[in-house]
Amino acid sequence: MKINKITHGFVIQQWDTLTQKWTMQEFVASDECDYENAETNEPVDYPDINPDGGEPYLPFDMVQPTI
Repeated sequence: MKINKITHGFVIQQWDTLTQKWTMQEFVASDECDYENAETNEPVDYPDINPDGGEPYLPFDMVQPTI
């Protein structure tokens, strides 16, 4: 089964009014996450995801704009 991890948080993006370009962005994640079945969108409980180990983690790599 494929699981979607939905992390709550927000994005900060910075616009430079002089150059008229985006200069940076950053994702600020909260500790709150929801999990769902990727095929049915039904909620999945955390222990069902990885019963033998900890929570799977993947870093939030935000690609920065070219300045």
